[in-house]
Amino acid sequence: MADEQKPKTKSFAARKDRVRLTLLVYRKPGMSLDEFHQYWKNQHAELFSSIAIVKKNLLSYVQMREACAHVNEEASAQLKQVGFPVSDADGMAIFEAPSYAMIAACFQDEEYQKIVVPDEENFLDRGRCFALAAELVPVLDDAT
Repeated sequence: MADEQKPKTKSFAARKDRVRLTLLVYRKPGMSLDEFHQYWKNQHAELFSSIAIVKKNLLSYVQMREACAHVNEEASAQLKQVGFPVSDADGMAIFEAPSYAMIAACFQDEEYQKIVVPDEENFLDRGRCFALAAELVPVLDDAT
């Protein structure tokens, strides 16, 4: 009788080189979605990425402007068809750094508070933004 081989179970490990913070972002009341995305992409992104601690601490900053289903009607219809609820966020901001402390340091930085926070008031409803912090555990990754 041949020895039966048990299927090997792959172990999925969390990345140790970075963490990710995702913010669901909302536009300020009275601002159109197009105005919001144009301001966020053209003015705010440049200002945010010019801050010294941001350049020093962050590995990545990504804006996802068409990610939220109510912004993208095709995605919204497909998600609803398979039974997923649709977020009402206007976009997502994704920050990656070696640690959450390094991300938090960006938002606590004096230059950020003095320059970026007032700019956020031009387009963002900060009180509605929602943060998601989670470790990265690659399961399928074409980079590996």
